[in-house]
Amino acid sequence: MSRAAYRKVFPMKVAWQFIGVLLLSAYFFSCAALAQGSIEGAQETLEVIVVTAQKRESTLQDEAIAVSAIAADEISLAGGFDPSVLSQLVPNFHVGQESNRDGLTLTIRGVSGTDVRNGADPTTAFHVDGSYVPRLSGANAYFYDLERIEVLRGPQGTLYGRNSTSGVVNVVSRKPDLDKASADLETTVGNYNLLQWKGAVNLPFSDKLGVRAALIKNDRDGYRENVFVEDGDDADELGLRSHILYEANDNLSLLLTGEYYARKGVGSVGNFISPPNDTSGLQTNDPAEINPLDTQGSRDNSDVNFRAELNYSFPGIDLTYLAAFRDHERDFLTDSDTTAFTRISSFVKETTNSETWSHEVRFTSTDDSPFQYIVGGYYLREEIDGEFIFQAKRFGGGPFAAFPDGAQFQVRFVDNGLFNESIAGFAHTTYDVSDKFRLTAGIRYTEDEKDKGGNAADIGRSEATATGSFQQVFIIGGRQFVPFAPQISNPKFSRLTWKAGLDYRPDSDNLLYLAVGTGFKAGGFNRGSQGTTTNSELLVFRPETVTAYEAGWKSSWLEGRARVNIATFYYDYNNLQQAQVFTAPSGATTNQTINAVNARVWGIELEAEALIGESGRGSVSAGYLNTGFGDFTGVDDNTLGGLQSLDASGNSLMFSPKFNATLSYIPAAFAPSFGGILEPRVQFHYSSKVFLGVLNRPFETQDGYTKTDLSFLYKSESENWYAEVFVRNIENNAVANYQECTDFGPFGTPVVQCENNFNPPRTWGIRLGRNF
Repeated sequence: MSRAAYRKVFPMKVAWQFIGVLLLSAYFFSCAALAQGSIEGAQETLEVIVVTAQKRESTLQDEAIAVSAIAADEISLAGGFDPSVLSQLVPNFHVGQESNRDGLTLTIRGVSGTDVRNGADPTTAFHVDGSYVPRLSGANAYFYDLERIEVLRGPQGTLYGRNSTSGVVNVVSRKPDLDKASADLETTVGNYNLLQWKGAVNLPFSDKLGVRAALIKNDRDGYRENVFVEDGDDADELGLRSHILYEANDNLSLLLTGEYYARKGVGSVGNFISPPNDTSGLQTNDPAEINPLDTQGSRDNSDVNFRAELNYSFPGIDLTYLAAFRDHERDFLTDSDTTAFTRISSFVKETTNSETWSHEVRFTSTDDSPFQYIVGGYYLREEIDGEFIFQAKRFGGGPFAAFPDGAQFQVRFVDNGLFNESIAGFAHTTYDVSDKFRLTAGIRYTEDEKDKGGNAADIGRSEATATGSFQQVFIIGGRQFVPFAPQISNPKFSRLTWKAGLDYRPDSDNLLYLAVGTGFKAGGFNRGSQGTTTNSELLVFRPETVTAYEAGWKSSWLEGRARVNIATFYYDYNNLQQAQVFTAPSGATTNQTINAVNARVWGIELEAEALIGESGRGSVSAGYLNTGFGDFTGVDDNTLGGLQSLDASGNSLMFSPKFNATLSYIPAAFAPSFGGILEPRVQFHYSSKVFLGVLNRPFETQDGYTKTDLSFLYKSESENWYAEVFVRNIENNAVANYQECTDFGPFGTPVVQCENNFNPPRTWGIRLGRNF
């Protein structure tokens, strides 16, 4: 390799950044070493973190896999009551939010699930207590009364019921404690009129039966000033969870869970940004604070969930059965042109009802044999009914002379009986070759089927007589632009995936591992139809697959006062699904998910933690990513009408910063004169620039940024109450986590707008809590 090529692959700037993080970690360890042996009554070793990432209880340092485990206290100190907190606590993790569907896009190691529509699956499998959540527009429903959150990076499937290509997020809630009654209550107040209540009560009725119930109520004014309508990005949320645990004996237990979550208010809103080649003469507004809108948005989403987990222990083997029912309802209306100053006014309205049943059965060996296994089966069926409407109205003359004033262009998609179904069987085995070497092997077979729900008999019928899914595009009060057409598609996908690995433990403080595996994500369909008109084809995108290589080192230092985990990885993707890609399959630019022929990702991750001095603590998580599409053609410019078929080959993947790092530091805990313990804490996060679109254009770029959080936590001497003062995003940086650009081609001359969604601005407040 030439020197120039070497510098291209290993840029010196990145090298120095990563060396800086390593030196900072070394500083933590040196401080811990200097203090070792001089502490009396202080914490002497780091807490042992217990995880169930591989479906067995083990410690974080014994898992031969890249997994982050964040305890509930750490999540609270980081200000987390929704998935966005993971962006700061997990290396190479990005959380974006689409305003229209209030949907989350989770990106792990550069691979995004950017299509949140009903015809696609998430790339990251999101689980709550091991149960899969198919629609991520309701993920806020689960981030309270937690025990921990586990994030597995890399393709999964030989252990989990639902396969994934980028990784798994597993939210673990607190379960009933049969030993004692307890309760806790917490309230937080802050700017933007924040008022949040959280509480839980634990009641053991006997040594076999207990109940735990938890609640969260979150109200806050909107972050985005919408001028002519109510402010957006507000909060009006209510969550309830109840567990009933019955332990009949040492061999049999049953856990029943019910959850309810409601999210109302204005909802998430986009912000108008005019790209450089805009021809409408519109002015760019302040993206973080002021964004005039002329359509009042609204949101009314809810989730009702029921879960059952049955565990029974036979001699040498455990049986686990998980069943879940989820009813997700989404009803929103949002200003689609994200401005009040154009000569068109548009909105998007969607109502969706998704009902999902899932079942998982696992058999786990428990004997002392060197050969251990997990064998399981999985079934999921999701049924969806919904209606999606985009409507734009022209007024005031100007460049849109193709239609008269008052003309309303409408696109309408109706889903009747759409379903997604998945059946899978999986096995995961380990074999202890010796007390130092262990082999791992796993396999999975998946069959997925998707049905758009359309009916061929509806061809030629009217909307009033339609029985399945259909599409309409027309001018209200005028002619129908595209004939009424049913949406018909029933694709099926299947794949065999596998994993193999080797880990070596030279001593009790070190673990080295190598692994290679494959992942699979089913294909799906874009909104369109099998009608006869030229611009309404139904496009089915192919499944994506990945071959992932990973090597890691987990280590404990200074007699348990510090630990360092490092992972390196290389991914080879085929048919990587990319949403928010605008293509013109029939001359009309539309938002599609299409397949990039191939893509490559490689990177490095560091997670380090150390006790410092008598009562200090520090942690570092950092990641480096190098991403690129291989062969990716057929992309069109979403700011221009017509067909360009551009080439995105060689471009970086979306939501993939080359470098990201978080430093958390508690310099020392000290006792004030009135007793108790006061802990100051600073958290610093850095991300280099990310691209929000596959063409990597300047207006599709979020520049690098920093985010600094500061807090002071006071705990009473008895530790039964606490108080915290905090400020987050001290810099008050406006950071876009998602973007979608469109034009209004139906009205003639394009009017380009880019809808950006932003992370919260500077926030501050006081958190008070009481434990009983």
